[in-house]
Amino acid sequence: MEIAKGAEAVIIKEKDLIKKIRVSKGYRIKQIDEKLRKQRTRSETSLIRYARRAGMRVPAILDENNYEIDMEFVKGDKIKDVFERDYEKLSGKIAVAIAKMHEHDIIHGDLTTSNMILGDDGIYFIDFGLGFMSKRAEDKAIDLFLLHEAIDSTHNNVLGNAWKIILNTYKEHYPEGEQVTKALQKIEKRRRYTKKDW
Repeated sequence: MEIAKGAEAVIIKEKDLIKKIRVSKGYRIKQIDEKLRKQRTRSETSLIRYARRAGMRVPAILDENNYEIDMEFVKGDKIKDVFERDYEKLSGKIAVAIAKMHEHDIIHGDLTTSNMILGDDGIYFIDFGLGFMSKRAEDKAIDLFLLHEAIDSTHNNVLGNAWKIILNTYKEHYPEGEQVTKALQKIEKRRRYTKKDW
């Protein structure tokens, strides 16, 4: 059963299995299309496996081929659907999980409450299709910026308090958190200046 469709892939659920299949793009030259799909599938698989070895909560990889990743189905609610019910507690848990991810230099690339699942044992990250490895504070700050934008658009009524909890908890649990939040402030300033020019 198809449960989601994005620009890059379709997500199919089969019992306790999730299949992520990167679809062909007709506008790309066939050889380039195949190469890109293989590279992105391999890169995402490697990142998820590394994250799991690092102790993060991510789906287990069960199988992979050129364009498809088979993963365990993580049972639970999307954070997007439950965030406002208990945002104070969830904000802290989200921040601790991101701090751990960034401590291992993993950049998720699409940090939204839709890409987090509240499982029985904590918060799971899904969809690392835009993820990569980086030690740069700026890249980690962009992860946080994307999360801020996501909370602003879908949970605006709790944004102020939730964001304070996220930033404070992130800095408490990530030794380089101060550097990242300083980089985040620069990104926010640039964004404000850009908006003025629109």
